[in-house]
Order: sequence, then C-alpha cells, then structure tokens
Amino acid sequence: MEFVATVIILTCTYALLAAGIVILYKAGRVVNFAHGEIAIVGGYVFYSSGLMTGSPWLAVVGAVAFSIVTGAFIYVAMMRRVVGEPFYVAILITVGIAIVLKAAIIVIWRAEQVTIDVGVAPAIRLAGGATLSYMDLASIVLTIAFFVALYLFFTFTRLGVQFRGTAENALLASQRGVNVNLVLSLAWIIAVAAATLSGVLYGGRAFLGSASVTIGLAGLTAALVGGLDSLRGAVVGAFIVALAQYLTVRLIDPVLSEALPFLILLVVMSVRPWGLFGTVEELDRV
Repeated sequence: MEFVATVIILTCTYALLAAGIVILYKAGRVVNFAHGEIAIVGGYVFYSSGLMTGSPWLAVVGAVAFSIVTGAFIYVAMMRRVVGEPFYVAILITVGIAIVLKAAIIVIWRAEQVTIDVGVAPAIRLAGGATLSYMDLASIVLTIAFFVALYLFFTFTRLGVQFRGTAENALLASQRGVNVNLVLSLAWIIAVAAATLSGVLYGGRAFLGSASVTIGLAGLTAALVGGLDSLRGAVVGAFIVALAQYLTVRLIDPVLSEALPFLILLVVMSVRPWGLFGTVEELDRV
C-alpha cells in the first residue's frame, strides 16, 4: 500500500506541473522551461507568507497573489511582445525566466532548504503500516478538483470556449472578437497557479531548495510523453514518470531516478513523437 500511495502522490505533483505546460502550449504554442522554478518559488512564497507567522490562510493568500501577479506579469511584460514570432523565441525567454527565478531562490531565501509543515499528521493508516497525512489527502483532492474545474471551465463557460478557439486558431479567434491577450494572460495565470500548487504539495513531502527545481523536468517529461496538447495525456504521463521513478529508487539506484524520465521520453518520442495522446497535427504546427 505504501507503493500505491507514494506513486499516487507523485502523480498528483507531476500532473499539475504537466497540466500547466499543456495549457500554455495549447493557448500560445509556448513550451515553458521555467515551470520547475515557478513551482519552487511558489512553494517558498507559500512558506514565507504564512507559515512563519503561523497563519496558513495568509500562506494561501500569498500563493494566490503570487500566481495572479506572476502569470499576468510574465505575459504582459514579456510574452505578449513575441506573439507570432518563431516558437524558439518564447522558449528562450522562459529559459531566461528560469535563470532569474533560480537566482531569486538564492538571493531571497539563501537557497535554504525548508519544508512545509502543514497537515503532516497521519490522517489514514493503510495496510502494512503505511500512512497518508492530511497533506497527502489534500494533494489528491486538490489535484482532482483542479482537473475537474478545468473541464468545467473549458466546456461550459464562454471564456473557456474562447480559450479553445484561441488554441485552435488565434488569428481567426481575434477576427471573431475574442480578446486573445486576455485569454493568453489567463493561460499564464492558470499555469503559474498549477505550478505553485504542485510546489506547495511537493514542499509538504520533501525539501524546497535550489535543487528542487528539477521537478520541472519531470513535469515537462510527463507533458511530452502524454502529448503537449492533451490534459488527459498529462495525467497518464505523470503516472508513468512517477511509477518509473519509484521503481528505480526501490529496485535499482536512487541516483538514476532523476535521469529515468529522460530515458522514458526518448523511448516514447522514438515510437510516437507527438506523445501518447497528442496529435500529429499539433506536432506539425511546431
């Protein structure tokens, strides 16, 4: 049961990261290489805003504010200027953002390793002596709620329909009166919120630190394996990466667990370059 619980919790963390990457790609054809840094900085903001003062609610407010401000700022100040430019221009910008955020971890938080001690008490005892903490349960519930909310948003709201239209053809959507800039900025806000949530959940089980940004590579691998245009693929890809990492740590060598996602990526890309649930059409656009 410990095996199942650990894989599920890891899957939740990676699925949130992969979902943010998929949303940005679907909306603006941007592959975000700063997602891991955003997640860890979001975790630090959650830690600093409330936990040091003893108020989890202030931590939540700080994380939400960080998601909105950071997502909107990245799009308005940087990404808006490169809309319509070759895709590699936006990728290089995200690489620059990653460098700046990693420097912020070192300068602001002194690269201190911290953990988020919220809900660490055992909530459920499983067979074999394993336990699920309240944070673990929150990881599962919040991840499910996030994906359900996305489905409802994209399916039943006007702005969600506009988002889907922008993802299909931004120029045509703009000609039909859709505020493309609003849609793209919202995509960044949602993506940053997903990354921040994953960073907080990760910080509840492990240490936040400058080295923790590597979770972004696991999230990116999950998105690529599942398909960059598929939220369903993000979940499946996250499960594959989480399962492979757990088995590597337990059966082979923990050192190899960081490299394993890339081996999985190479295998899947060799067989299906567009991912398990991606489409050839999306690959051609890149």
